[in-house]
Amino acid sequence: MRIAIIATNMIRIHSGAGKGTEIFVHLFTTELARYVRKHNLPIEITLFAAGDSEVDIPVTSIRPVASSEDPDVSPSLYKLYELSLVSEAFRRSDDFDLFHVHISNGEYVLPIARLVNKPILITMHGGDDDAYHPDYFSQYKKDRKIHFVSISESQKNRLPNVRHEKIIYHGIDVDDTFTFNLEGGGEIMWAGRAVPDKGLDIVMDVIQKVKKPVRIFPLIKPETINWLNEDVLKKRSRIAKYSKIKIDINLSRYELVRQYQTSKLFLFPTEWEEPFGLVIAESMACGTPVVAFARGSVPEIVRDGTCGFIINPSDTDIRGDFIIKKTGLNGLVEAVERIYAMDQSEYLALRRSTREHAQSRFQVKRMVREYVELYNELVKR
Repeated sequence: MRIAIIATNMIRIHSGAGKGTEIFVHLFTTELARYVRKHNLPIEITLFAAGDSEVDIPVTSIRPVASSEDPDVSPSLYKLYELSLVSEAFRRSDDFDLFHVHISNGEYVLPIARLVNKPILITMHGGDDDAYHPDYFSQYKKDRKIHFVSISESQKNRLPNVRHEKIIYHGIDVDDTFTFNLEGGGEIMWAGRAVPDKGLDIVMDVIQKVKKPVRIFPLIKPETINWLNEDVLKKRSRIAKYSKIKIDINLSRYELVRQYQTSKLFLFPTEWEEPFGLVIAESMACGTPVVAFARGSVPEIVRDGTCGFIINPSDTDIRGDFIIKKTGLNGLVEAVERIYAMDQSEYLALRRSTREHAQSRFQVKRMVREYVELYNELVKR
């Protein structure tokens, strides 16, 4: 079985990638290659991606450098080069038995996917906002060669006009990378892209009320620098009088491991319908409980009371009957204070149950096995 994995040409795939989809592709291809070798499977894998990608499988590209790092390629051309990479993969359809796409929700790939007479599997990495018009996918639902994997039940339910094959939760390396630390630490943690949807400004509001130390690890986006300065950093200067606030920018996910392991809790007041939330799975694998708004996949990823606390976003936006009855900012504050009020034995029990939950649900080996099983099924149809 010959598999073509189609990723982005815009960002190079490597272990230090800072964007969720590219993090996933590097981990997935690494573990898939390892799984194939371990089980001696007759599977050949080729990655279509930026030419400077660093992976354990052969790479085919249209340019030697990722578009975003190439001074000769302006941002207005990124999508064109993305489509060029996709067309190069599809042009070689005789060389492959299945194509596996990892570009947003596949929306840019679909118009030319119809021209390929091989199974095309699209893992949906984006939210429903990336689907454009709600009827966009419906015109492809009858194409029996095009298949979709959702990364959460929430994502699947929000995109009903898609030919869903199954839900496969993301996996992480819980054995060798995101390892358990029983003790934790005394500080609140937040990590993610420094954009309004990720709730960093709300983190600052919580800190102002609970007056606890916090460590913040933002990935800086040039287009949101003004928001970061106005809505976050100005609050920091005001709050710093009574709370210790540490900010380190652009750490890789591997550099974050120690931070996960030594934090009291991970605060995740997401402001959008998060399709998965890789950072909260990583935090839980290290034993650090999560306090999060019940948006998107959060109620699927976090077990309320076992791995932290889930909070309804507002009195008019009730997503479930959770332990903390207050909503919005007040609910986040109560959840944080409840964790800090736990005695040592209760808190350590929370860390153990958090780790056990992540181990049972988010093993990367489980994820790879599910994809290989789906590959076999689709090729045989």
